[in-house]
Amino acid sequence: MAIRLPGYRITERLGKGGMAHVFLATQHSFERQVAIKILTPALALEPRFAERFMQEARTVASLNHPHIVPVYDVGEHEGYYYLSMEYVTGGSLKQRIRDGMEPKEIETVLRQLASALDYAGQHGFIHRDVKPDNVLFRADGSALLMDFGIAANPLRDNSVTQTQAIMGTPKYMSPEQHRSQPLTRQSDLYSLGCVFYEMLTGKPPYQGEDASSMALAHLREPIPLLPAKLRHYQPLLRQMLAKSPADRPESGAVLIESLEQLAPAPAHYHQARAHYRPQEITITGT
Repeated sequence: MAIRLPGYRITERLGKGGMAHVFLATQHSFERQVAIKILTPALALEPRFAERFMQEARTVASLNHPHIVPVYDVGEHEGYYYLSMEYVTGGSLKQRIRDGMEPKEIETVLRQLASALDYAGQHGFIHRDVKPDNVLFRADGSALLMDFGIAANPLRDNSVTQTQAIMGTPKYMSPEQHRSQPLTRQSDLYSLGCVFYEMLTGKPPYQGEDASSMALAHLREPIPLLPAKLRHYQPLLRQMLAKSPADRPESGAVLIESLEQLAPAPAHYHQARAHYRPQEITITGT
């Protein structure tokens, strides 16, 4: 893609997702590096995809939180829809899970993501696609929640509170998402619970060969038990992965309070974790 955007000098491609390409660029006005997300040209021709892309830009631009990626600019030029955002250099949560995470780091990430979801929830937004792929880290190690492409505000969009097409990544979706039922911010906390379990064990809480089997797992299978050395996290996990939204924490803030009340990890956990190497996991999504 040979692309020229006013005010930017694009230097290299960083990656490609289902809807967009991401490039590294320099923003001339501030002489800073940014990540530019550009809607795939074929999708840009479809009004609904362009609108969804612009919705993401408007959503994130309206949110100002230290653990939600900031959007600097949004626009359209010669048929290219784009948004520029902070260039994040600290790697992904997906990679950290593969490398193995210590309890203190896991709790810090959980706290930061819960805080981000609490803030988004206070402003009426449901992310709907919380997963390791959508969490990146700054160079200082702080986590950033990314990709609000399918986020929605039920206060402004009635479709979120009505029966609708399934949107999200099946491996991390709440039971109500799999059923296409009304969503609340507790739906995001369920997805965060799946991420929490994966940070602790190196694998998602439920497995399935396809979307249908994943749905059945989330709907019917019991909440998995953590290994003995991690069992002190089980009460918190039980709350987050409750099948009914009413049984989950009311908000990210309540979740953080529950985390703070947990007993510390056993001392032997650190030694055991040093010898633990989780299997590599292929994460699929929409």
